[in-house]
Amino acid sequence: MNSTERFLAVFSENERKKLDRIPTFVQYVRDEFIKINEEKFQILDKNDITLNYYFKAPLLLGFDAIFFPSFPAVKFKPIKIKDKEGRLVKIGIDGQKVFKKSEYYEGGHVDSLDTLQKLKNNWIKIIDSKMLNKFLKACETSIWKYIYTVLTVDGIFDRTWRAMGFTNFSKNFHANTKLYAETVNYFYELTKMDLNLIINSNLKRGNVVAILDDVAYKGRSMISPERWREDFFPFYKKLNAMLRDAGLIPIIHTDGDVTDLISLFREAGFVGLQGWEGGCDPFYVSKNFPDFVVIGFGDVSQVLPYGNYSEIKQHVKMLMNAFKKSRHFMIGPSTVIHEKIPFKNIRIFMRLALKYGKYSSNGL
Repeated sequence: MNSTERFLAVFSENERKKLDRIPTFVQYVRDEFIKINEEKFQILDKNDITLNYYFKAPLLLGFDAIFFPSFPAVKFKPIKIKDKEGRLVKIGIDGQKVFKKSEYYEGGHVDSLDTLQKLKNNWIKIIDSKMLNKFLKACETSIWKYIYTVLTVDGIFDRTWRAMGFTNFSKNFHANTKLYAETVNYFYELTKMDLNLIINSNLKRGNVVAILDDVAYKGRSMISPERWREDFFPFYKKLNAMLRDAGLIPIIHTDGDVTDLISLFREAGFVGLQGWEGGCDPFYVSKNFPDFVVIGFGDVSQVLPYGNYSEIKQHVKMLMNAFKKSRHFMIGPSTVIHEKIPFKNIRIFMRLALKYGKYSSNGL
């Protein structure tokens, strides 16, 4: 099996029986990690594979698949509004202040229906999917034979609170205001258009699409199951139905412990989840949701950054004991490979994942 066949097999009742080993997955490898380990990557890079380091770095580390952000379906020219202090602020389509060369949250400014309407009025919809088609053609010809790329789009809950700012979001969420409801619907429409762009591309049936929507802290979810069902379930039910009707497979990504939301994710149409960071019990998940695809679970907070060989080995074997038998598991870091993880530790983790993830003729 090559990497793409191995990854997709987990989602097929027949193909998963043929798995040679558990697939490996990572969200992505941070540039900072690549930069400080440049010489080590050069030593590993013995094959003449023409890929940029977004794909090559995880490939060299031994991963079968990664996330890749899909192309947006809406163009947007930033607008200027006045903040609470009366200062002019430039905000983007996500309602956040525009900062050049920044990947960090800069605060949300959707504090009125008027501001939300101004954002809507500035959408410029992209009609065709030429850029995405070009990328997918490159995947089919030169990328997927080495490493599979799961197209991702941003979801609803995470963008809603970021657009409003957490304090403002909290007030509107608890009061269940019109502004809150309209902002949720705003990001539903954006997510829907991004997914339609994927559906209208040449992505083949049977491929996997991920919706990114952080809904939990370490140790607990950010929203109760009751409110998630009321506010977000109907939207995700529709979005996942769109994907399934197009022959695509929907999964969700979230950080944190989402144990109390898993059953709702499944009911909404998600067939798996990538993440499992922040306190989820792997044996509880395996026992109660045996047919749900679990991707990740490698501890990036303690074990991978600070663990020794014995601790990493114990962690990998524990995850295999919990999930290997079901064949609904892909092992990898729960989030990204960041610069605080020693290069040797991720190499140890991957060697052990490949060793203990092999399936024998009796299925184990």
